[in-house]
Amino acid sequence: MGFYSKEPVNPKKTTVEYLWTGLGTPGVFIVKAEGDAPNYSYGFNLIRDPHFVGGLKIDVMGWTGPLGKGTTPYVVKGTFPGEFRQTIIISGSNGDFPIEVKEINHAKVDEYVKAKSQEELHTLSTS
Repeated sequence: MGFYSKEPVNPKKTTVEYLWTGLGTPGVFIVKAEGDAPNYSYGFNLIRDPHFVGGLKIDVMGWTGPLGKGTTPYVVKGTFPGEFRQTIIISGSNGDFPIEVKEINHAKVDEYVKAKSQEELHTLSTS
């Protein structure tokens, strides 16, 4: 039987980008977290911590079990609307990590989305 809990996260491989959507509307944080989870882990997702005050805290969650030897690398992505912050907190089983946010200006959002879509298509076609 598996257990749903925080998973270990590698803060050096975790990125956060903020897409400005225009004046008077909140933008969107795009979070990509990576790590090495214990075997056998699956069902990774990112969950906003509803009790965190003063910014944005994201928990890296997943199902683990039955436990096995070794680890398996994972990547998980998510989006969260909200007011811009220079830094957000990514929380895993190995701690809480402040991650700097890269801003994408509202005039560059269309370019950014197209480029990311092309990356995803290329990744899918080569795997």
